[in-house]
Amino acid sequence: SIFLIIMINNIHTQAAEELFIYGNEITFDNNKDKISANGNALVKSDNLDITSDFISYDKSTDQIIAENDVKIIDAYNNVYFVDKIISNSDFSNAKANNIRIRLKDNSRIVGSSLNKKDNINIISDAEYTPCIESNYLIKDCPGWKLKSKNVYHDEVSKTMHYDHSVLYVLNTPILYTPYFSHPDPSVKKRTGFLVPSF
Repeated sequence: SIFLIIMINNIHTQAAEELFIYGNEITFDNNKDKISANGNALVKSDNLDITSDFISYDKSTDQIIAENDVKIIDAYNNVYFVDKIISNSDFSNAKANNIRIRLKDNSRIVGSSLNKKDNINIISDAEYTPCIESNYLIKDCPGWKLKSKNVYHDEVSKTMHYDHSVLYVLNTPILYTPYFSHPDPSVKKRTGFLVPSF
């Protein structure tokens, strides 16, 4: 195949309906099935923004690959930070390692990997806390976290499910449970697990 390299700053191209790719350098083949962006790369749609040093999009497989300092903002305004991600264009299915998620209310989930399928985030070796990482015992922070083998975050039902989880208070394990669930932080009122507070 013949590739065309465009080296104009801040160029953008429409890769598919409602999917735009921006970057300092855009590379695409004659059929425009594969497009890549280097330098200040951005993939943008109505429900998704991905920024990175490098992004490629394969139109035939609807696959986005982003590497190096990847930041993703989803339709719910949750922010994901990963080293590398492989995703479809609407971010309903994705895989990534070394995942850090800042939810809309500023609580966070960190884990070793993310496997997202049909808008359900499965985070392995996960920790969830409403506190920011660098100031775990700041004012108005409850000083607690949940560590779990797997966390399932259903973005549609706004529910979080935990497998084999331990509740830590002030970094001390307090309670183990094989399974439980609670509304995610975006839900203001719902019956179920009450979030601990001091």
